Amino acid sequence: MHITIARLLANRASNAKLFSGKFLAALPQISKAWLGIAALLVTARMLAAPGPISLWHCLLLILALAMPALALLAVLNHYPPGGMANQPALRLARLGRWRQVEPLQCPMFEKFGAGGLLTMLLAGLLLNVPVRALEFMAAMPAPKLHAPAWYLSLHGLMLADLAILSTCYAALVGLAIRNVPLFPRLLMAVWLLDIAAQFAIGGLMATVPNLPKGVETGLAALLAGNMQKVGISMALWTPYLIMSHRVNLTYRHRVPARAMTRGN
Repeated sequence: MHITIARLLANRASNAKLFSGKFLAALPQISKAWLGIAALLVTARMLAAPGPISLWHCLLLILALAMPALALLAVLNHYPPGGMANQPALRLARLGRWRQVEPLQCPMFEKFGAGGLLTMLLAGLLLNVPVRALEFMAAMPAPKLHAPAWYLSLHGLMLADLAILSTCYAALVGLAIRNVPLFPRLLMAVWLLDIAAQFAIGGLMATVPNLPKGVETGLAALLAGNMQKVGISMALWTPYLIMSHRVNLTYRHRVPARAMTRGN
């Protein structure tokens, strides 16, 4: 029975590693496919609009949708596979007892690289891109040529939020895959930026004249929901980013002090 359980666990680990490898290898193709999907989404938006819409809006929208894929491809091209970047001069994650490992020795350990639970985190970050895009398309109709000023302001802020944060999340996936040591702290920074962006949008729209009361109420609920989702992500993943053996080995080049063999 013990042998059967061990085989089942080994098979699960092997299948998880296989999925991780296929997912990571497919990212360039996924990015290029998203560029085509972005063009289709903008075309469908133009055709479904009840009246004429600004060409400038269409160009900005396709740019906002394409930026995450372009950023991911740029990061993957900039950092070569198997490269080992230097550690930051300032160490922020100090919890736990760790032993430093020479960078060239890190790949010899079983838990080195983007695998295991880390793959789930990266898939979630990447899923942020189409989810944010579809939410934007559903919540923000294309502005008409003579749309009111308050709607143009709201649309512009939400479009900027979509472009900047989706690009940040996609770039983070590339940094994680290339084992760039800055990935954990940059992810925390982007989460905080995401929350700050929701506050900024709410504060700026509060100063816009003639904002309908119903829009103001709906916007407040939307921004609160966005912040809640980011807060849940931070609560779930921050302990992992700090204490995970894989994260510490891959991005901080260290293993638990008790781990004296390369298989741990």
